Amino acid sequence: METFLLNLLKTSLLGSLAILAMLVLKPLWRERYRAKTRCWLWLALAVFLLLPVDFSVKNAPVQAEPPKDYTLFVGTDKTAIQSTDNLFGDMAEKSGQSPAQVRDTIIQRPVTNPEQKTTRYIPVTTILFYGYLAGAAAFLLYQGISYAHFRRTVRRWKRDVSRADYAAMLSNTARDLGVSAPEMIVCEAISTPAVTGLLRPRLLLPHERYDVQELRYILRHELCHLKRRDMLLKLVLLAANAMHWFNPVVYLMLRQADEDIELACDSAATDGLELPERAAYSRTLLAAVQSSVRALPATTCFGGTVERLKRRITNVLGAQKKRGLGIVALVLALTLTAGCAVSWGERAQKNDDPFADKSYTVDTLLYEAPGFTDGFTDGAYPTFRTATNPAGEKYVTMFNDLGYALIYGPMEEYKLEKQSFYALFGNTRDASPVDDLMQHNKSAWTGYCEEAKDSQPYQAYLLEQEDGTIYLGLSADYAEDGSECFCMVYRLEKEDDTIYPSMDDYAAACVEDLKKGTMTYSVSENNDYASRSIEDTVADVRVTRLEQGDSLGNLSPDGTVLELWYFQYEMKPTNEAGVQIDVIGGQELTDDGYLNEHWTHYLTVLHYTYGEKTGYQIIGTSMSNDGLWYNGCGYGVDLKYYLHDFYVDYAGLDLPKMYIPNLVDGLVEDGYGHGNSVEGRLISGNGNYRFYAPISGWTYKPDAKYAEYWYSSYNTGSYFSVTEVDHSLYDEKPEWESAGYTAEWIDESCRFVTHEGMSNTVVTLFNGPNNTCYIVEIHWLFDGSTEENQWGWNHDRAVEEEAVILQAMVNSFRASKILFTDGSSNGSESSDSAPDDTAFQADLQLASNGGASWLSLNTDGMAVGGHDPKDAAPTVLLDTCDYKESDPSESSPSGSAVPPDGGNPLALCLSLSNSARFTFYEGSDFMLYQHGDTRYYKVSSYGDYATIFDAMLAWYNKTPDKEATFESDLVLASNAATVDILAFCPAGGESGSHAPLLTGYSVALDSYEYKPIDKPKNLDGLDSVELWPHNAQATCLIFYKGTNTVKYVSGKSERYYRAVGDFSIVDNDGRTLYDLMRVWYDTAEYSDMLTSDVRAQSKSFSWQEAAQNWANAYYGTQKEVTSGSIYKFTWLNVTVNPAEETTQAKRKAGEIDDNTYCFAVRVEFTAESANALQSAMAGNTVKCENPAAPKDAYEFYRCCTIQLRDDGRWYGTELGTGW
Repeated sequence: METFLLNLLKTSLLGSLAILAMLVLKPLWRERYRAKTRCWLWLALAVFLLLPVDFSVKNAPVQAEPPKDYTLFVGTDKTAIQSTDNLFGDMAEKSGQSPAQVRDTIIQRPVTNPEQKTTRYIPVTTILFYGYLAGAAAFLLYQGISYAHFRRTVRRWKRDVSRADYAAMLSNTARDLGVSAPEMIVCEAISTPAVTGLLRPRLLLPHERYDVQELRYILRHELCHLKRRDMLLKLVLLAANAMHWFNPVVYLMLRQADEDIELACDSAATDGLELPERAAYSRTLLAAVQSSVRALPATTCFGGTVERLKRRITNVLGAQKKRGLGIVALVLALTLTAGCAVSWGERAQKNDDPFADKSYTVDTLLYEAPGFTDGFTDGAYPTFRTATNPAGEKYVTMFNDLGYALIYGPMEEYKLEKQSFYALFGNTRDASPVDDLMQHNKSAWTGYCEEAKDSQPYQAYLLEQEDGTIYLGLSADYAEDGSECFCMVYRLEKEDDTIYPSMDDYAAACVEDLKKGTMTYSVSENNDYASRSIEDTVADVRVTRLEQGDSLGNLSPDGTVLELWYFQYEMKPTNEAGVQIDVIGGQELTDDGYLNEHWTHYLTVLHYTYGEKTGYQIIGTSMSNDGLWYNGCGYGVDLKYYLHDFYVDYAGLDLPKMYIPNLVDGLVEDGYGHGNSVEGRLISGNGNYRFYAPISGWTYKPDAKYAEYWYSSYNTGSYFSVTEVDHSLYDEKPEWESAGYTAEWIDESCRFVTHEGMSNTVVTLFNGPNNTCYIVEIHWLFDGSTEENQWGWNHDRAVEEEAVILQAMVNSFRASKILFTDGSSNGSESSDSAPDDTAFQADLQLASNGGASWLSLNTDGMAVGGHDPKDAAPTVLLDTCDYKESDPSESSPSGSAVPPDGGNPLALCLSLSNSARFTFYEGSDFMLYQHGDTRYYKVSSYGDYATIFDAMLAWYNKTPDKEATFESDLVLASNAATVDILAFCPAGGESGSHAPLLTGYSVALDSYEYKPIDKPKNLDGLDSVELWPHNAQATCLIFYKGTNTVKYVSGKSERYYRAVGDFSIVDNDGRTLYDLMRVWYDTAEYSDMLTSDVRAQSKSFSWQEAAQNWANAYYGTQKEVTSGSIYKFTWLNVTVNPAEETTQAKRKAGEIDDNTYCFAVRVEFTAESANALQSAMAGNTVKCENPAAPKDAYEFYRCCTIQLRDDGRWYGTELGTGW
C-alpha cells in the first residue's frame, strides 16, 4: 500500500516534468515535427504513467526522503477485547450493567454506540490509499456516466441513412483506405460528424445535407481514425488520467493529446491530395466549427473550436514536417533515466547505538555464579533501559518487579582482556561462554551504581557483539576472597515496544497471553489446609479494573503524555478434577470459580497523542497489594511524583528525583531505636532553591520571617530554616565573622558553627540569584534524658537521628531554579518567577501535551463552538509561558473579578479525571485557572501573538466542531468545567439559572446506564432541573422531580431515557437522579450568591462593624436561596464576638498581619427541611439555647477573620470550626 503510493507519486512527478517540458516547447514541436510523432510520444508517456513501479537502480544517486507516515484517530470500532469471554463480566454482574458498559465506565471514555466503543488509530497511508481509490473510482464513474448518456442520446435520435450515394461513398472510401466500413447512421442530436465505439464502431452524421465532396473529406477523416486506432489510444490516455486523477498536469496532457490526434488524422486524410483539394478539405473543417469540444471515451469528432480548427487548417495547408522518431526515443530515454536515477530513500531509522534510549528484557540467563542467591529481583528477571543524556553520558538502568531501579553510569568504554575478564567469571572451568564473548565482541562499557546496597551488584558491564547481540553482566564482591565477580550475565533482547490503539487492546492482549499460560492454586491434602500447590492451565481470564490513575505532560517528548494506569484481573483454572480451591494470603475465590489475587498492576504508559504514531506504549510495570512503591519509596497519592521519578530513570534524565529512598547515608536509629533510612521529598522553595525534606516526622510551618521553616513533629526543638537576604554571600559572611564565628568553606557554601554541645546551631550560607544570599540554619538540642516513654521513645536518641537528618537537608540544598514535577525549570528569564504550585504546573503541562479534552468559545454569553484540542497541535505551549498571579479586580473599574479588558472568553478544559479549566479573555492577557479554587494570572512570553487569547484562538480555529450526541453530552454534563448552565424550573413558578463551575461539585452522569423509553405521561406539572452542556449546539438534559427520567433535547428532536443505578447519598435513602441534580443546582446557586452578594465592606466601618456586616451578608445568603434548597434557612440571627487573644497570638506567630482581626460568629437558624439541617450540621452544631429563637432552631459557631487590604476595603474569610 505504502510502496504503491510512493511509486505512484514518483511516476506522477516524473511524468509531469516530461509533460510540462513538451508543453513549454510546444511552438517548436508544432513547427518542426509531425503530429503523428507527438501522438506516439503521448502514448509512451501514458504507458509510463500506467506503470507505477520502482525501476530505480540500486544505490540511485538521488535519494528522496519519503513523507512521514502519520497516524490519525479516525473514529471507533470493535476490538478483540469484546470477543474475550467474561473480560469485564464480574464487575458487570455486581453492578447490574453489561460488560461493555462496565468497560467504558472503567476507562472513562464517552460511549458513542454500544457496539462500537474502542478508539481506533489508522495510518494516514491507509486513509490516503482508500481516498486515492475513491477518487479514481469517482473519475471513472463520471466518464462512464457521460459516455452512457451520449450513447443513450444516440439511440434515441438515430435513424438510418436514406441516401444511397452516402452508402456507396462510404464503401468506396473504406476500400481505398484499407479499413472495414462501419455502420453509418444519422443522429440529429450531434453537431458534427463523429465515430464512436471501440469494438463495433459507428459513424454518426448530424444530417444528410452534405454534398458529395464534403462527405468524401468527412469520411476520409473519420475512417482514418479507425485505421490509426485512435479510439484505443484515447482509452489508454483516459486510463492514465484515471490513475493520476489528482494531477492537473495529466489533464493538460489529455487536452493536448486530443488535439494532436485530430491533427495527425487530418494529415493522414489529406496525405496524397493536391493543394486545391487540401483547401477544399479545410473549407469542410470550417463548416464544422463548434463553440466547445468535450472529449468522450472511444469517440472522435470531426469538428472543433475556432482556435483548434485554425491550427488544423494550418497543419493541412502547411509544408511537410519531419517524422521525429528520434525525439520520441530521446524524451522516453530521459524520462526513464530520471526514473532510474531517483529512488525513495529509507525513513530515518532509529539509531543502532545500544544506548539510544532502548529497553531490553532478558532473553537468556547466560551465566549465574555458583551458590548465588538472587536477593534483589525476587526471582523474576529484571528489565533494563539504556539512555544517553544531553551531555553524552551513557547510562544503564535496571528495573525489577519490586519497584526498584538501579542506575549504572556514566558508562565508560571497557577493553576485554582475557585475564581480568576470566576473573569476573570466577575463573570458571567452563570457558566456552567467556571465549565466545571475547572473540565476537564489538564494544564494551562498564559503569558503577552509587545507590547499590550491600546485597546488590554495584558494577554493570554491557557488551555489544559483532552480530548486534547485547549482553549485560552484573558484578559485586561475590567471590570467596572478596574480589569482584559476576553474579549473573544476561543475553538481552529489545523489549516489545508495541503501541496499542487503546488500553482496551493492551488488556485484551494480556488476557490472551494469560490464557496460554498456567496458574497455581492451593488445595488441601490429608485434611491439611492449603498444603499442596497445583499448577493448572487457564480456562478464562477477566479484567476487573482498567483505570487511569494520573498523568504528567512535558517531561516526555512532545506529543506524548506520561500516564499511570491500574490493571487488575482474575483467572479461572481449568480444574478438570473439580477439587476445592483453598484461598491463601489475601486471595478471593468468586462464586463462579475465578481466583483473584488482589494484586494491582501499575502500568506506566507513554501515551502518543499526535504525530507519526498515536496510541499507548507500556514502558513500565510493577505489582503491589499495598499501594504504589518505587525505588523503596511509597508514593501514596503523589502519582505525578512517581511518573516524574520513573521517567527520569527510564530516559536517563539528569534531573533530581521528587522522592529519594535514602536522605541520609545508611541507616540511622529513630527515637524508638529502630533503623530508619529516611525517605526524602524534593522541596522547590520559592522557585530559586531546592532541597530534600523527610517525608514523615517533620512539619512545615509558614512563617513570615523565613522562606522555609521545618520543625520536628516530635517537638524536640529541632528545626531547619531558610532566610533570604538581598545581598551576596560575600557581603553576609563578614557579618558572621565579626560576631566571632569561624567560616568553613564547603564547596561553594560557607559554614558557621555558632553553638555546639547540648545546644547545637549550624549556619550555612549559599549564593542565590540576582545578588542574593540564602542563610540555612539548623538547630538541635539534647536534654540529657535517658528515660523512655511507654512506647520506648527517647528524646536524645531521637535528636541524634534528627541531627543527621538536618545535616543531610543542608547537604541537599541547591540555590537553583525551581524544578517542577516534570523536572524542568519555569523556563522564564523574567523577574516574575512562575507560581510554585505543582498542580498548576502539571495542568499546564497536560494542556500542552495532549491532556486537554475540550476547547470552547463564547460570544456575547453564548457558546459558539466546542472543539477537540487533540485534533490539532497547540499553537502555544502553555507550560513554556510566564505567569504572574494577579487580581483583575484591582485594575477593574467595577471592582469585579472580570479582567478589565477581557471580552468573550475561550475555555480549555482538561480530561474528565482532571476537572481543571483555563479561561482566556478576548483582548486580554489574563488567564483564569480553576481547579478546586480560582486564581487569575497575567500571562506573557506566548510567541508572536497580540495576546494570549489570540494564541489560544489560533489553536481553537485549527480544530473542527464536535457533533453533540446524548452520550457525548453525558460526558460533558459530568464535569462542571464543561457545563454552561444549571437551571431549576419549579412547576408554575419562576426559574433560576446558575453556572456550576465554581462549586467544585458535579454528578457523574456518565457513570449510570440509560435505557431509551417512550415519553412518560406523568411529567407535566413536575419541578425539573435543566442542564445545558457546553457544546455550542443548544442541547439540553432535563431531570424531573421524583423520577429517574431524563429528557434529551437536541434541536427539534426529543428523546427520553430512564437512568439505572444507585443514586443514594447515604445507603438506601431512596433518592432519585433528580435529587442529585437538585443538590448540584442548590450548590451552584449558593456559590453564585456568595460570590455576587457578599461584598467587601467600606473602610469607614470599624473592624467590628465590618465583621458584623460581612457576617450578616455571608450567612444571610442562606435565607435568600430558593425554597427547597439544601442550604435554605427560614430564620437567622448572626452575632459577632471578637477574639482578641487569638488575634494577638496569630500576629505574634506571624500568621496574620496587623490589619487582620479574628472573630467568632454565632449563627442561630432554623432549617427549612431535614436536608437543609443535615447540610448545616458540623462538629459544633447544637440545639439553640436562645429562648427568643423559634422552637426548632439550631446554632453553630464559625471562626473567621476580617482584613483591611491595600484597596481600603474590609474582606472577610470563614476559616471553619476551629482556629
